[in-house]
Amino acid sequence: MRSGSTATLALAILALSAAAHAQTVACDVKVNITDQDPAGLNVRASPGGAVVTALKAKDRWVQVHVTGQSGPWARIDRATFISEDNAGGTPVFRSVGWVAFSKLGIEELNEQASILSAPAADAKVLLTMPHTDGPAVPTEALGCDGTFLKVKVSGVVGWTQSFCSNQFTTCN
Repeated sequence: MRSGSTATLALAILALSAAAHAQTVACDVKVNITDQDPAGLNVRASPGGAVVTALKAKDRWVQVHVTGQSGPWARIDRATFISEDNAGGTPVFRSVGWVAFSKLGIEELNEQASILSAPAADAKVLLTMPHTDGPAVPTEALGCDGTFLKVKVSGVVGWTQSFCSNQFTTCN
């Protein structure tokens, strides 16, 4: 009886885990590929699925448009090579694919960016970035929800819409 209960519980936990993993949060953010592997960043057919292509960003600035997040995976619908000569970029990928969110990032936070407790404009402000003429404060991109990016900066984890992924076109 006990092993049957344990097996049932294990199956229930597995089913809940699979359901939670299948949920995708809708996003609309542009971020950069930070992965400098010469082989490129694998784009997959589904989270953890078969590799459909690789986006090479070694010594290149490649920006992706993230349309969703499922756990550690970002759903993208395009990638663009950005250069000083073509700030709008040159398309290098146009399809739906999934990449590891940990391989994505931003150029920097905008000056006076607010880091919020939730992905909502009226959420509590956890941190306001100071005006600085020095180097950008290191910021880690962790996820997305709508037009908000979840970041870790100065030991604080929160949400912001005030970030820069392309200094040629979108930064203050």
